[in-house]
Amino acid sequence: MIKKITILFTVVVGLILSVTYVVSGSAIGASQSLPELPDRSAAVSDLSGSYHALMAVDPCDVDFNGNGVVDVDDIMEVANCWRSTDPADIALYDLDGDEIVTIADIMLVAAQWGNTCGTPTPTPTSTPTLTSTPTPTATPTSTPTSTPTNTSTPTTTPSPGTPVPPLTVPGLAIDMGGQDTDPTRRNLAAAAGFRLHRTSVSWASIEPTNVDLTNPANGNWPDSTFNVYRNDRRLIPYVIVMNNPSWAVTEQACGPIKSSCLDDFGEFVYQLVSRYADVTPYWAFYNEEDQWTTPYVGHNAGGCWGGNGAEYAQMLAVAWDAAHSANPNAQVIFGAAAYEPVMDGGATWDRFFFRDAFEYMEDHPDDYVDIILANQYNAFRDDWDGASITSPENQEIIAKFRQAVSDASFNSSTPGAYSIYKWQTEYGLNTPMATGEVGLQVSVGPVDVPTMEELQARHAVHVNVRGMAAGLKIICWYTLVDKGGGELNYGLLHGNLTPRPAYAAYPVLAQQLDGYEFDQQLVVSGKPMIQAYRFDQGGDKKLVLWRDDGQKIKKQSTTATETMTISATELGAGWTGRVRVTDKLGSVSTYGSPGAPSVSLTFSSDPIYVEAY
Repeated sequence: MIKKITILFTVVVGLILSVTYVVSGSAIGASQSLPELPDRSAAVSDLSGSYHALMAVDPCDVDFNGNGVVDVDDIMEVANCWRSTDPADIALYDLDGDEIVTIADIMLVAAQWGNTCGTPTPTPTSTPTLTSTPTPTATPTSTPTSTPTNTSTPTTTPSPGTPVPPLTVPGLAIDMGGQDTDPTRRNLAAAAGFRLHRTSVSWASIEPTNVDLTNPANGNWPDSTFNVYRNDRRLIPYVIVMNNPSWAVTEQACGPIKSSCLDDFGEFVYQLVSRYADVTPYWAFYNEEDQWTTPYVGHNAGGCWGGNGAEYAQMLAVAWDAAHSANPNAQVIFGAAAYEPVMDGGATWDRFFFRDAFEYMEDHPDDYVDIILANQYNAFRDDWDGASITSPENQEIIAKFRQAVSDASFNSSTPGAYSIYKWQTEYGLNTPMATGEVGLQVSVGPVDVPTMEELQARHAVHVNVRGMAAGLKIICWYTLVDKGGGELNYGLLHGNLTPRPAYAAYPVLAQQLDGYEFDQQLVVSGKPMIQAYRFDQGGDKKLVLWRDDGQKIKKQSTTATETMTISATELGAGWTGRVRVTDKLGSVSTYGSPGAPSVSLTFSSDPIYVEAY
């Protein structure tokens, strides 16, 4: 099934690359609805638990050129109308009935490729299995979270010239490897359900010599780049400010600013945020800035303030005042700290960076930041959750941000993998948090390992669902496309833009959780390997389930299973005796019968979405 979907997405992506990208005079807003996948419930007729695949279409209905077979010309015909809302195009090509021509419609045609009129669509095999084995019923227990979570978007579209408000709900974000003005990559990112993209600006490039930036003639402003963002509002940039000019620093361009130049820095931030207020409210200051300033180890990630946490906090106070003066909606972001005190042992990153910055903030009350960022990779999860010590709660990204196993022995003078929330509470802070990088490497060196691609798709769901449970405001995947040049491969897409399964998993994630708020994690008595996260939309409940034995995902069994009984206890008043199960790639199964008291589902580390049907 994965191979089939991957091939299908490869076809679709190839077609998208041939579609002309047009920036219209009216911007597409951040409030645009998420890309819709087919409402596959339309294909469900048998309620006994048989498998139901992607919503099928009759090959004759999509043989647009009338030659008796669905071929590439038919696929191209619908692909050329991608994202169209023209009534004439909707009448012909909106196959899933969502009033816009999307990738879902292209996929429905591509799924019939080679079929002639009357040729049935093959039915794949379902992921979860129906079982009558009785199992304990899940008991709700709370997972610490600062804010409810969902993936829906604002309801208003800002027009050019109007400051963009921050998202009121978490944003799925993507790093585009510096290629974020490329129309093809923007199309691919938006189609996958991303709402934010990570980019950067260089202070040194804008102001290489100290000039009066209040004079409009001064400054090498990246207007052409931001005009791309301005005219395509599907993706909101969150911008990393980095690379200080030589005249403003005493050591490294990535590190502390001279105190005598902080006013100049404040003027730069004011002009920057004011100039692009109608493009984005999100401004992060440096990346992995906890890297040591001295000795500088040359880890070129965008920051090196390590050993200078108090100075970093002083800089943030200047940035906050300037940014909020320029745009009251601005979100000043504590740059994404690497913060891996156990793995790194202090060699690259300052293990006390949070302590020193937060202590300064406590001792000097002021406005500093609106969001605190940190990066998190599954390879280091054991340092935070202690492998399976705390299973099933506080696993992986939740542990690093909310409640680490080391928090119980917290000592501000002793290095340890303490959660960011623990550092905050020790110094009187309660600032929303977000992650600047998550991802999973799929290569050994630059060479892909096919089995890792499947794990990457599973992890994409795991880390986003857990991030939502942790109340993170932004969850940014690194990266959209492999960078090449011998670097490790983390991309949702290969360098030639053919997709991996994880790319297919993202729009399903976005659609499945659109409009839902995180409710709580459910704990099944005696079954610590079950990960069960419940989401709510106006009383309608949805579960995301998978098996997790507490280890890094690459060390876990891909086939071992757990069984969980689902009933009204888990799914609430909407319980009917039947459940609809959607796998990570969008295939749908139904189980149960009307009035049944419960349904048992068996699943592996491959995540599934479960709702009453």
